[in-house]
Amino acid sequence: MKTQSHTRSHPLVRRVAEFVRRHRLIRSNDRVLVAVSGGADSVCLLAVLAELRDRGYVPGVQVQVAHVNYGLRGMESHQDEVFVRELAARIGVPVSCEHVHLGSRPGGSLQRQARDARYAFFARVLRECGLTTVATGHTADDQAETVLLWLLRGAGTGGLAGIPVMRDGGIIRPFLGVHRSEVVEYLAFRDISFRMDRSNATEIYRRNRIRHELLPLLRSFNPRIVEGLAREAEIFAADAVLLDEVERERWREILVAASPGRVVLSCERLAAQLLGLRRRVVRRALALVRGRSAGLTFRHVGQILDGVLEGRDGRRLDLPGGIRVGRAGDHLTLEYGTAKMSATSGPAWGPGVPLAIPGEVRIGERGGRLLAIQGRSEALCVETDRMRVVVDADRFGGPLTVRSWRAGEWFCPSGMQGHRKKLQDFFVDEKVPRDERGSVPLVVAPAGIVWVVGYRADERFKVKAETARPVTLSLRNEA
Repeated sequence: MKTQSHTRSHPLVRRVAEFVRRHRLIRSNDRVLVAVSGGADSVCLLAVLAELRDRGYVPGVQVQVAHVNYGLRGMESHQDEVFVRELAARIGVPVSCEHVHLGSRPGGSLQRQARDARYAFFARVLRECGLTTVATGHTADDQAETVLLWLLRGAGTGGLAGIPVMRDGGIIRPFLGVHRSEVVEYLAFRDISFRMDRSNATEIYRRNRIRHELLPLLRSFNPRIVEGLAREAEIFAADAVLLDEVERERWREILVAASPGRVVLSCERLAAQLLGLRRRVVRRALALVRGRSAGLTFRHVGQILDGVLEGRDGRRLDLPGGIRVGRAGDHLTLEYGTAKMSATSGPAWGPGVPLAIPGEVRIGERGGRLLAIQGRSEALCVETDRMRVVVDADRFGGPLTVRSWRAGEWFCPSGMQGHRKKLQDFFVDEKVPRDERGSVPLVVAPAGIVWVVGYRADERFKVKAETARPVTLSLRNEA
């Protein structure tokens, strides 16, 4: 099924090419991992990306396939895997398959476990194969269903923004502007077969009920309901970006101190903000303290604002997940864990501390600061200045984290033409004592190690002339 450049083109290919270009999803010479279940959407995505490659829409792009076999449907699951392997062979691309066993374990439903296992597998393949991004086959119909799901649950701007075109971990969705009917039409046009998953018709899942019951009902009111909901998601997504920018500006004004597991805010400055910004700042603080905001609800944010911020001096509040909130004078402190953490607790950042852009993480007993600043320092020489680097944010694939190194990790030190080197070997070459290696902070993105702080940046993230979102990372030691 190799696409030949002389065969007749299809309008869907040109529209996807424009969508990819407009959202900067794939660049020339990128290495894309395509998630293929065997269903119509993912098979179509693989075929279209192969056609984009063959027709020169994205010159030099390389494609690889990833498939997860959960074994939940017995022989059908096995046949799905065989189908995907044969499809990849026909197109002439490598394929990686993972067998995952799901069952009764902590962490929620089978669907959530499957999703977590799937994305963990994708991240591992990205890392091991040196790929740049993961493409999934989510369509405009999936977007409409997601918006309705969040609307039924109750959500803010972020939830109603639906499925992002690009998300953490280097995940991209080139088909969010494509309808499911267009997918089927393209596959028929190219005479490409696909697998049917009977569980998609099972109405025990809420998404399937939305797909088969609610959306058809809504179409009786508006035949273009999918387009309408997708447009609303796009509007909310743009508004969320704007609000995030305002939030970041206010955050710098309100933040007093931040360290692993601990954030201190100014009560006076927080109380001076509009209610919507107060809520967003508190949610940001909770996510920073805990590493994620999942499990903490609108009600918990309200308890912090009404019960602690507006409460008397000394008021305290315990939240789910081991988070403590307290007020002392003008300071609102949020802490995570059983032990109180100091702002200068040395290598306590080892498990990982989020690094916002712009933002900072305190390191070491002398109060050194690792800063992330939007923009480029023209006076910087990346190869010689070990205290500052300028990197390309569009290559991160998600948010930055500061943590210590882990056994088996590698990166591509700048100046080595993209060649990999194990961190352990790098530390040996740099004569870093074994007992000090755990204290060397790493700035890490979902796509890999961005900077071995104080030593070398990763070649893959270096800025180029066409870089649209440069970020300056710097280490400031303050005695």
